[in-house]
Amino acid sequence: MAKILVINAGSSSIKWNLFSDKLEVEAKGVAQRIKMAEGILSLDYNGKKSDTITELPSFLETVKKLVAMWEENGIIKDFDEIGQVAFRIVNGGPHLQKTSEVTEESIKHLEESIDLAPVHNPGAIEAIKAFRTLLPNAKMTMHFDTAFHRTLPKLAYTYPINYSVTEELNIRKYGFHGLNHHYIALKSEEILGKKGVNVVSLHIGNGASLCAIENSQSVDTSMGFTPLAGVMMGTRSGDVDPSIIPYIMKHKNMSISDVMKMLNEQSGMLGVSQFSSDLRDIGKARLENPQAQFALDLYIQRIVDYLITYLNRIQGKIDAIVFTAGIGENDEYVREQVIKKVRLVNLTIDEAANKNRDFKDYKLISTKESEIPVYVIRAEEEMYIAKEASKFFN
Repeated sequence: MAKILVINAGSSSIKWNLFSDKLEVEAKGVAQRIKMAEGILSLDYNGKKSDTITELPSFLETVKKLVAMWEENGIIKDFDEIGQVAFRIVNGGPHLQKTSEVTEESIKHLEESIDLAPVHNPGAIEAIKAFRTLLPNAKMTMHFDTAFHRTLPKLAYTYPINYSVTEELNIRKYGFHGLNHHYIALKSEEILGKKGVNVVSLHIGNGASLCAIENSQSVDTSMGFTPLAGVMMGTRSGDVDPSIIPYIMKHKNMSISDVMKMLNEQSGMLGVSQFSSDLRDIGKARLENPQAQFALDLYIQRIVDYLITYLNRIQGKIDAIVFTAGIGENDEYVREQVIKKVRLVNLTIDEAANKNRDFKDYKLISTKESEIPVYVIRAEEEMYIAKEASKFFN
């Protein structure tokens, strides 16, 4: 089996992993802060890690710089070595619900679904087209964040709007971050030594969603028809009263496109703090900038509200609460404050374990007195995708 390149495009980042034919990671990295003032290209190869500060004005330019970096560092000497490229896709819409081959038809379906993931899908489409040009002989697959949430019960995925409109337009909660939420379910089974786990997974990064997982299946999740719903995020508002949209249009003389752009790209942490969407910036500024502290407090409260709801949504004993993704894995302050604000259940954090960053794939951060164990599990969407991709054409 040839090498597999996994491309995971987020709302402001592109993670990539190059896997050998034995599914061992040969090199990996991430392009961060895309479309922000200073981009970062991080590389982990041959036991060495490096960061390069550079402008990343678009996803297409980012892909070009990634390819140049691979060639300069000798990571890819012959592009024909790559037999398969696997893309993480946020939402393929009603026609693409399972892992699919990249074809003209599937790209067309993806383009038709841009409205369902306006921040993510354009970058993903750009990446797919760029790599099709670069690697014309490689087989390519799409892997969807919505797939894990196909088990949502009708009570969870139905919106209380006119039912005929719902049926006609396929309006439903699709849910997102499903590749990682699914991985968290499988990893929790491994850690806890049981099949069919009950956990609440908190995928907290620049984009964020929570997932209630019962018997290792998704039964509810915070993102909805699009990734705009749910908790407050880096640039996305999360849940708002829909009447706010026409109100802003009227009083600010804005179009529907203008307002949706604001809610997707200029709200959330960026919109409330008024200076950054990146929690690393917010964390540094919060002690001296009251608005930064308020943005962080609001962010944490929105996460807590969903966490409480999903603890109640699961039937049976809760096996664990799991923090994952960039902020969930790396920001001990956010984890600590989220747990402290849960009052209906006695949850206690081990401060030393919470602050320790020297762990491999997971760590327990709660004390023995905590009614529910609290874990941090590193996101491994790329390995999950690589395993799925390796089986697709067999």
